Amino acid sequence: MTRSLYSFAAIALAALVLSALAPSAHADQLVWGIGRITDTHGRPLAGATVAVYNDANHIVDYATTNAQGEYVLTLPQNLLHLPHGHGGFLAQVFGDITHLVGGVAGFIANPLRAGVHTLANSEAAGLVNPLSRGGAVAASVVLDEALFAVTPRPDKERPEQARKLPGALFLKAISSDRADLVAVARIYWMQDNIFQLDGHTHKTRLIWIDPLQMASVNSSHPSRVVSSYLTFTGARLVPSLASPGQTVKILAKIKVPHTPAIPMIVVARDSRTGRIWQLHKRSNGLYEAEFTVDNHFPVNDQQISILAYPASSQTPGRRLNVENALLHSGMWNPRQTFIYNPLLTASRNRADLTLTVLPAGTAIQ
Repeated sequence: MTRSLYSFAAIALAALVLSALAPSAHADQLVWGIGRITDTHGRPLAGATVAVYNDANHIVDYATTNAQGEYVLTLPQNLLHLPHGHGGFLAQVFGDITHLVGGVAGFIANPLRAGVHTLANSEAAGLVNPLSRGGAVAASVVLDEALFAVTPRPDKERPEQARKLPGALFLKAISSDRADLVAVARIYWMQDNIFQLDGHTHKTRLIWIDPLQMASVNSSHPSRVVSSYLTFTGARLVPSLASPGQTVKILAKIKVPHTPAIPMIVVARDSRTGRIWQLHKRSNGLYEAEFTVDNHFPVNDQQISILAYPASSQTPGRRLNVENALLHSGMWNPRQTFIYNPLLTASRNRADLTLTVLPAGTAIQ
């Protein structure tokens, strides 16, 4: 199939899926959730099934992985427990519909993937949910007991508060000869895709879900959620003890996923002066900035806190409206606990460093 034919087919498939969703939800209320399941060696698992639940432990949607271990879910945005009042500073990505689901555009046409939205339609009354152990699903509801009887977990391992953090999804994944996975995963990236369809511009919201690793039933290691993407794994000041006139480097390392491409701005803020520096990318997830300590720096300790937020596709460089929102929300306050909010930040944590400034005229031996 030529590229043009593939693009046309992908557009047609996506249009059919979106129209099929119309009876139960408006397309602009939904997000496409993209995820991947592998074994513990990182090899993709085809044919694994993953289901996502709402706060009442009812299935919202489910999907089966393709040959690359990828799956796609259609979810109501309110399931993500995102806070209100922050607007949203997501990256906007322009492209054709073949990029809609990160390279698995054809996969979204799988009728078993439409989950609760398909099952809510009368014409899908005969559809069998593979997670219901052979029973037909009625009214889009499957109770918790029907799915968790095989691998019950203590409450302390899946606390209610973890399920309601911003960007959290409560899910279960199953695969033959693999230990079931029941866990809270979180989204590590959120963006708006802008594309042309029938001469009109459309916007579709995409989320990427933490990768899942499923262990063999005979393994001593459990199946788990891998949640290290877009997390600062190292940061330091060189030097961290400085006197006026010295140059200080800010170094930070953040783990970036292979997909999708992450357009983000990494910035650091001095808690006492309010100065903000942009860190620029060097290599292998390393970001760097430097500044000169001058007489305006207060002496003694001050915190330099590092965050990352989505870049704008329209205006390169720092986004002052995002930085103001980060400041007013307290996410830059080193004395306040950082709670990841994908509407505001790209980084899932904050790196807090201490700079100690010596009085003017003090020489470091």
